[in-house]
Amino acid sequence: MSTSAAVPCFSIDAIRFNPAALVLPSRDLRKALRLVVPLPAFPGEDLRYPVRYPADMRRRDGSRHPLAALPHPKAGRPLEDWRGRPIVGPDGSVPSGVVFFNYEDATFQGVGSGGDGIVIFNRPTPEQACELQRFVAGMGGPAALDSVERVLLVLERAQQIGLDDRYDSTRTYAARSLTVVADTATGVPGFGLHLRASETLCAVFVPGPARVGDLHLGAEGGVFLLVSGNRESREREVRSVSPGAFTDTYSAGDGSRITAADLPSERTWV
Repeated sequence: MSTSAAVPCFSIDAIRFNPAALVLPSRDLRKALRLVVPLPAFPGEDLRYPVRYPADMRRRDGSRHPLAALPHPKAGRPLEDWRGRPIVGPDGSVPSGVVFFNYEDATFQGVGSGGDGIVIFNRPTPEQACELQRFVAGMGGPAALDSVERVLLVLERAQQIGLDDRYDSTRTYAARSLTVVADTATGVPGFGLHLRASETLCAVFVPGPARVGDLHLGAEGGVFLLVSGNRESREREVRSVSPGAFTDTYSAGDGSRITAADLPSERTWV
């Protein structure tokens, strides 16, 4: 752990999840929906950090983020995974895809362009989902999202209608951990509204302000979820979510309401 301007900085691997609360994805359709847009294979751009943070970057309370429009300290370097490791191939090559910004987590994401990549939009309303699905259909459907420019058009339209909490994933993840909402099925495999499978996850709260890898936590802190692996395993997958989004999209193991304040708190720098 190191400090910068009195803000604790540490690797996400330092989070022990011991103790941790057991939580489940909410089954409330108003809160737990995910809109999935699969991408075909196409020539992408190198997945590297851009020169600057977005000028419209904001805090979770909607106020302007202090890093907005500032130079990115890792500009030109490969994007990093959730553990802070550069995303590169076995030979050190940088994969191709599309780089975009997740405004909820204030982090850059990179979706692959090899044919397995998907973009997931968190908590869309049915109206937002229908609008973005119409937009994609008007472009020729997911199969027509075959260039960096066309994917960025979809991301821009999504932001215009309020869907700027988005992240990259893969068709493999969607097949394993998401289920199609049957009455909104689009007829295109992997495209449309989904719910997460009922997987029990470990959750802890990390108080802020702090920096966890490339993620800047504000004063409200953040919730971290152990998605796969176990507490002792080095090969594990961890995801983060804001306290507000956690309350909206997760429930306690018995199905009751849970908030970040109910979770064990990890101060890994203590």
